[in-house]
This record gives sequence, C-alpha cells and structure tokens, in this order.
Amino acid sequence: MKAIGLNFVRKLLSRGCYTITRAEASKALDRQGSALDKILQRLKRSGWLLSLGDSFFVIVDPLHQGIGSIPPAWFLDAWAQFKALEYYVGGVSAAEIHGAAHQRPQVFQIVVNRSVRPFRIPSVNIMFLYKKRMSSIMWENKKVPTGFFRVSTPEVTAYDLLALRKACPSIDRIATIYVELGEMIRADALARLFALNCEMAILQRAGWLLDQTGWSKVTGKLAEKLKAHRMDWTLLQPGLDALGRRNKKWRIIENTDVQPDI
Repeated sequence: MKAIGLNFVRKLLSRGCYTITRAEASKALDRQGSALDKILQRLKRSGWLLSLGDSFFVIVDPLHQGIGSIPPAWFLDAWAQFKALEYYVGGVSAAEIHGAAHQRPQVFQIVVNRSVRPFRIPSVNIMFLYKKRMSSIMWENKKVPTGFFRVSTPEVTAYDLLALRKACPSIDRIATIYVELGEMIRADALARLFALNCEMAILQRAGWLLDQTGWSKVTGKLAEKLKAHRMDWTLLQPGLDALGRRNKKWRIIENTDVQPDI
C-alpha cells in the first residue's frame, strides 16, 4: 500500500512530468479525502513532493531531493497555468538569465498580472512583482527539461528594473546590470516599448542610463519616439531634491551620481 504513491510519482518522472494537481492525483490513484491525504503527506515527508498551496504539487526527483526542490523555472509555467495567471520571470532574475546580473541574485523574481498568495521553496527566495497590463511581446520562451518558461525580453527587463521598485532599489546596481544587458538590447525593440503604455518618465531614465553605461548606439530610435511627444523634466532619482545638471536629450535632471560597480 505504501508503494502506491512512490510508484505513481516515479512513473510521472519517467514521462518527464514534474508537477501534479490534487485532482489529477485523486483520479490517477483512485483515492479521495483522507485516503488521498495520507498518500500525499507520506510523499511530502519522504521528499518526493513539494506543495505549493493545497492543490498543486511539485515532484522532486532524486537528483534534487538534497536541496528540496527542482529549479523554479522547471515548474513555473505549469503552476501559472493552474492558477490561470499571466507571468514572466523578470527583474534581476531575467537579467541573470540574459547573462547580465553581474552577481547571482538572492531572489527569484516573477512578474504577475494579479495578486497571488506567496509560496516558499527550499533554497530559493521567491519574490512576486505586480504588473497589471501584460502582453505576449513582453517575454520570450526559454527551454528547460520540463518544457518552457517565460522570461522578459532584454528591453522589458531594462524597463522593469526601473519601473518595478522592489525589483532593484539601487540605481547603481541597475547601472551595473545595464553595462552587460545593453549588449542584448535591440534599438527597434527598445523603441517599441513606447507603444506598450510604458511610463514616459521611466523610458527617459532608461534611455539616459543606457547612454551613461555605453549603449547610446541603441537609444536613438527611442529618443526620437519620445521627442515626438512632450517630455516633462524628470528626476533621475525620484524622492531627491531637483538639483543637478540637466540632460536635454532625455530631459533628465541628474540629481544623483550613478556609479556602476564594474
């Protein structure tokens, strides 16, 4: 009887399946209520299952049982589909995936389109960042052993680092990321951010920061888009005094010094 659950998850893993819902387990095992709970609890205690809420479970293969979870990118898409949630990996986590984090992030940042209950997994600090309006052109798919997951494009990553305040509170660190991220940014895609209802002040800061970190060759088309509309003078660092040089190209008041750590 005790082997029923173990045989079940091993069979799923043999098919490359790393997630299961409570409803799917109930149907496959022909168990309900407390009988099903006993099997699921036994699998969790033995390290084969990790629960994300009451009804969604990650199957942890023997290779990853020592750290308690498979990488979140492996189960993220299945979890988001179960929650009927739009998402992408963003912020400093997206920067790392694009090869521009400079140092390994301490968190795994996921951008979602509505509030969700946080979950915890061993060895990884999950942070949810909220963005109400999301579009499929904001992300690209990355392949993992379980399928694919979404990650923000380099251009959206650059925008989100400034727009989503919790993503990266330090403008110096954002500049450090831009030094490497700029290599992946395409001028046309950067300019298209204007059509995604992105905040103009954030686009001004992003353009200024890309120029300052050596990537002025990709900012020309964005500058043209912004100049065709009225740009207000914008503080480089909101919340500080409006004192500093004025950059006419981006209409940025340089009210703080920016020092990339690279």
